[in-house]
Amino acid sequence: MTLVTIRWRRLTDRLAGKNDTEVLYEGLPDHLAMPVRSWVLDVAVTFTTTGFVAVRLRLPSSILASRDPAKALASHSDPKNDMIFMEIVDATLAALNEVNPYGSYRRRPHEYRNELEMLLKEGGSAYAIGPDGDGLVLRVDETLRHTLDKAVEAADAQKPHSGDHLREAFAAAYGIKPNPSVAYSQAIKAVEAVANPVFLPKSPEPTLGAVRSSLDQGRHKYEMVIADRAGAPAGIDAAVELLNLLWHGQRDRHAGGPTSLPVTQEAAETAVHAAALLVHWIASDGIRKK
Repeated sequence: MTLVTIRWRRLTDRLAGKNDTEVLYEGLPDHLAMPVRSWVLDVAVTFTTTGFVAVRLRLPSSILASRDPAKALASHSDPKNDMIFMEIVDATLAALNEVNPYGSYRRRPHEYRNELEMLLKEGGSAYAIGPDGDGLVLRVDETLRHTLDKAVEAADAQKPHSGDHLREAFAAAYGIKPNPSVAYSQAIKAVEAVANPVFLPKSPEPTLGAVRSSLDQGRHKYEMVIADRAGAPAGIDAAVELLNLLWHGQRDRHAGGPTSLPVTQEAAETAVHAAALLVHWIASDGIRKK
């Protein structure tokens, strides 16, 4: 189970002096079943998303063939897949994200997203709405999430959409169906998106490996905005080593080699946060020429 700090605690826990770290619930626990199913039903009725969700998830045809497809979707379960309803919620968010936000609806799409996020957070769900609002991701510590958000903001400020790769890396690492290989690959692309224009502006085929080599060989040309123990601008050794770690750690980049290995979930999560740190440093001029 994932652990996260939640501000509110029930009265008996406060009186007992228990700390505010809670074990989160995976899947759809009983106490969240009714409100989350009601949320799916409300969205399906308001925005007619039932067909989109049913087709995308390859759900049984009996749902769309029923007298009330929206109600059938909201009550659907699968004894062979205890994550099916969270997948329905995930697909519903994707459908909601494609709705015209200015249409004539009794409630706006963002209001539904806010309601679901409140339900998931207050109900102790292991899932939260992703940064793009189009699906669920594993809930992470707020400090880590804030670090990622700030890195994305810095990247987009440097060049519009430069933060997209970091968003995709986060979604692939923490989505309800994580894909570590994609997460790691997108983490590298996230750093390339901000580093290549800064350090290799004239290169016809810039890569993170080339950025790493350029900075490694040109350490004397750059400095960090943070000071070293003598009060002078620190060298870029930490940045170079972090680039080395990220670059060499992607062991599935090429297949068939003696050191080729699948990317683990733990490695993917670490790569995403390493990339976020590098993206923030580079996009906010934390590494600069002397």
